[in-house]
Amino acid sequence: MFHSDRQWKLWVMCVLVSFTFTGCGLLGGNSMDTNPLATATPTQVGDVLGSSPETETESPCKGLSGTLELEILVGPAEAVDLPPTSVGRIPFSVVEEGNTFLVEGEGSLDYYQEVLGEAWGTYTVSFEGDNSIYGVCELIGDDAILNLDWIMEGEQNVEVVSEGFQQNFPWSGTQYLTLSLPVEEGASMEGEGWVVILHLEQ
Repeated sequence: MFHSDRQWKLWVMCVLVSFTFTGCGLLGGNSMDTNPLATATPTQVGDVLGSSPETETESPCKGLSGTLELEILVGPAEAVDLPPTSVGRIPFSVVEEGNTFLVEGEGSLDYYQEVLGEAWGTYTVSFEGDNSIYGVCELIGDDAILNLDWIMEGEQNVEVVSEGFQQNFPWSGTQYLTLSLPVEEGASMEGEGWVVILHLEQ
């Protein structure tokens, strides 16, 4: 069959090469079926690296900003049955530091208005004050709460003129308000002679 040793060696080499490639082909073809860790379903990258945790709900405190409106019952307003008068708004914002949401705000209130003019006379208020707001925004259950300290240094004068009689009621000093407000538009808190109303930026 073979005319020379060379032909014989050539035939043996072809058989060996053929066997080698055929064997590799079988091994490669059955690798998906015989490997118990493999699957015919395409593997997603997340499956290889491990499933990522569920996305946490973003805190309503994150990026929060708005203003706090201050209404005060100035001077002897109670005596003439006047409601609290708005003297302005102080802006605030929430800054995230680690796991804490800090509230910061500051601003001035300058106010002058003839609050009441009646047949008996006039009731006029002048007011100015520098304000600082500090605190935290916290989650309590499902609700976000602003726990704040409001520091106001100011001066106020109430002038009452009636039937030729004029009386001034000056005040100056520092006022401290401790506030706890739910993070809801229009939420309010009041104390003796003051009301604070929360306004959120949309």
